[in-house]
Amino acid sequence: MAFFRPGERLFVGRGDEEVEKFAQFGRQRPGQVLAVDPREGLLGGPTLSRRQLDVLCTGDALEVVNINTCRAYFNGKEALRGVLRPGDTVMLRNEVVLLCVLRPRELPPLPPGCELHPFGEPDPDGIVGESPAAWRMRDQLARAARGEDHVLILGESGTGKELAAAAVQKRSSRARGPFVSRNAATFSPALIASELFGNPANYPNPGMQARKGLIGTAHGGTFFLDEVGECPPEAQAQLLRVMDAGEYQGVGEATVRHVDLRFLAATNRDPSWFRPDFFARFPVCIRLPPLRERPEDIPLLARRLLARPELRFSVRFVDELLRHPLPLNARELYAIVTASAGESKGEKLEWPASVPKGATATAAMATAASAAGAQSAREPRAASRDAGPGGVPSREELLACLEREDWNVARVARRLGISRDAVNRLIKKYGIERKPAK
Repeated sequence: MAFFRPGERLFVGRGDEEVEKFAQFGRQRPGQVLAVDPREGLLGGPTLSRRQLDVLCTGDALEVVNINTCRAYFNGKEALRGVLRPGDTVMLRNEVVLLCVLRPRELPPLPPGCELHPFGEPDPDGIVGESPAAWRMRDQLARAARGEDHVLILGESGTGKELAAAAVQKRSSRARGPFVSRNAATFSPALIASELFGNPANYPNPGMQARKGLIGTAHGGTFFLDEVGECPPEAQAQLLRVMDAGEYQGVGEATVRHVDLRFLAATNRDPSWFRPDFFARFPVCIRLPPLRERPEDIPLLARRLLARPELRFSVRFVDELLRHPLPLNARELYAIVTASAGESKGEKLEWPASVPKGATATAAMATAASAAGAQSAREPRAASRDAGPGGVPSREELLACLEREDWNVARVARRLGISRDAVNRLIKKYGIERKPAK
């Protein structure tokens, strides 16, 4: 990255004897000033000129003029000049793409307990990102880990809520204790109390097995309730006493049990969705930034999601990716990278034809799955006791529906007209794995 001060005019290119007139590119890390050797901080590339771009910082934008023969594309359109604001890109031929962002000239010091990992690589907690927002998130997680308060993690789908919860538990004093994780969307409404608090054998129905319950299993450690927004209000009310005093009763039991645990919860819902008294039990709230708030991390995360190390992204692909909508964040990004790897020929990945520019990858997959479903509906189809009106969904149909419903098995089952058990069996049968958000 290179910094521009308001009113400053610099050249971008391979440089000449007046090196002080050129933007110097380097890597910014926490607590470090961006110090670059003038002989090493210039842009390279066989087709780039010594003075390629003339850039003037006006304070809220960059006025850029292409002053040499290498073609420049401003937000994907060829032009001789353009005005760049945060989120805009300029690509020089197919060799380099530059992204305009707002950043402080110096990042805060490294959060206590954190390690300075190799630039662009996952940190020890698996989090990828070098943006100020990513380092601010690491600092918040480190602070939360040092305390004992219950923590609520807020964030859109695909922002890495599960990864953040695991980071808090890993760095906390309870790291050696159990880490019990459950997605609230998978609770059976009729059995939610038994699953949380346990029940004796043969209660409430004869033949029912005894359950220790998730709360009891988490004693001495951490209980992580993902998608807590799917937890019904009555279940939220039942958790209040546990969160306040560590007391609970198994279903059908009169004895009060005591438990020592810490609650971590995550949701993509607005906090107003919760009971006010339940939300008040989370004194620590951490909001995870979506990728649109840290666009400089998108190429780093895309590289991490690429399962085949022999492949690499073309500059044109990166340019398109930086300007593409990613409503599901890392999950949307993974869908694009996977589609590109499957369609591209050679070692350089290009933009996948199956994902129209400006359209989301999951929407494109859903459209393709619907078309495939309409075609297969006209053909004989095997019957199944788990199948709904449309029969057994194909792997593509199931995957598209899982992505569209953010892996909420209950909603997927309703949409496909099959049972939740059937959805889980098909996921296992087709070998579908949910990729972790970064």
